[in-house]
Amino acid sequence: MANPRRSRRILLAALCGVLAVTGLFARLGVPGLLRKPPVSVATATQRPAGPIRFAVLGDSDSQSYHDTLMLGGPDLRGGPWRATTWQWTEVLARLRSEQIDPGAWGAWGTGKYRAFIDEARGALSRTPPKEDYRYDFAVSGATCHQLMGLTQRQAIRLVALMDTEPLAWRGGVVLIRIGINDIGGHDVMDELARDRHAARPTALIDGCLDAIGKAVTLIRTHHPDTHVVLVGILSNADWSAEFDNWQSGAAIANIDAGLDRFDNGLRNLAATDRHVLFLDDRAWFRSLWGERDAQGLPRYKTVRLSPGWAITNTSGNDPHNAVLTDSHAGVVWNTLWTQHLISALNSAFGLSIKPVSDDEVIAFLQPAFASRHRYANADTAASK
Repeated sequence: MANPRRSRRILLAALCGVLAVTGLFARLGVPGLLRKPPVSVATATQRPAGPIRFAVLGDSDSQSYHDTLMLGGPDLRGGPWRATTWQWTEVLARLRSEQIDPGAWGAWGTGKYRAFIDEARGALSRTPPKEDYRYDFAVSGATCHQLMGLTQRQAIRLVALMDTEPLAWRGGVVLIRIGINDIGGHDVMDELARDRHAARPTALIDGCLDAIGKAVTLIRTHHPDTHVVLVGILSNADWSAEFDNWQSGAAIANIDAGLDRFDNGLRNLAATDRHVLFLDDRAWFRSLWGERDAQGLPRYKTVRLSPGWAITNTSGNDPHNAVLTDSHAGVVWNTLWTQHLISALNSAFGLSIKPVSDDEVIAFLQPAFASRHRYANADTAASK
C-alpha cells in the first residue's frame, strides 16, 4: 500500500515543477512579462552627459567584419584586404567614438541553450557567441523572426540590457536593419518579378513588418526617449550576381513594387512617432550607383572619389568594388553609408554628432587603397 505522505510530496513536487516550467515558458513567450519599464525612465529629466548609446538589431549587414568567433574564415569580409575592410558599425566607432557609444568590443553571447536558461532565470543573455560591440545584436543569417522569437530574441534581450541602465539610454539610438534574408533570396525575388502580389513574398514582407513593429513597440514602451532608426530594404536585383536575371522593365517594376510594400510599412511605423526614423536604403544606393535601365538591364554609374578612385557596382575584395566577394558591402560603401547615417540622425533627431566630411572619408579609406596597391604590386612581381 502506498504511503499517503510520500504520495502527497511527489504530487506537490510534480505540481511545483509544472508551475515552474509553465512560468518560465510564459516568461520566454511573452516579451516584457513580469518586467515593467524602469521607473527611472519616466522620472528623469535629462540623460547623463557622455557619448550617445547606439545599439543595432539585424543581420550580417550590421555584424562587425572583424569578428573572429563567427566570421573566422580567411576568405570572409575582404579576404586578403580584411584588415582594412570595415563594416559600417566599425567605421562609426572609429570615426565618432567620442560621441557615439556602441558598447565595449569583446566576445559576447553563449550557445542557444545556455542563453535560454539564463533568460529563464532572469539573467541577461544573448546568442550566438560573437566578437562585436556590446550593443550590436546583429547576427549573420538572421531573419525578421529573430527580433522577437527564438533563438536570438534580439529586441527582447537588447531591451533587457538597456533596462539595467535606463538613464543612459535617454536620447540613445537603436537601429534596426533586417529583412534581406527573408525577402532577398533569388526564389523570392523571382516570384516578385513575375507577380508583385505573389502570396509567399507578400506573407514574408508582412511577417517582417509585424516583427519589426513589435520590436519598435517594445523599445519605445521601455525607453520612450530612445530613438529608433528603421532601415529600408535593398534590392538584390542590384547585386552583380543577379545581373543576368530579370532583364525586363516589367520584372524590375514588379520587384520594386514588392519591396515598396516593405519600405512603406516602415514609413508608416515612423510616421506616427517623432522618435522613429525611416531611412530609405534603395534611394541612397541609387543616388550613388544608380539602377537598371528601363529595359531592366544593368546600367550603373561609377562613384569617383577625389584621389582618383573609381568604385563600381561590382563584386570583389579590392576596394574599387562596391560589394565584397562574399556579397557584403565593401569598405567604400560602408564608409559613405556612415557619413549618410550621421547626417540623417542629426536631421531627424536634432543630435549634434559631428558630420563626417569628405576629407575624413578619404583619409579613412586611404589604408584600404594603399593595401590594394601593395597586393597589386606583389602580384605583378610574382608573375615576372
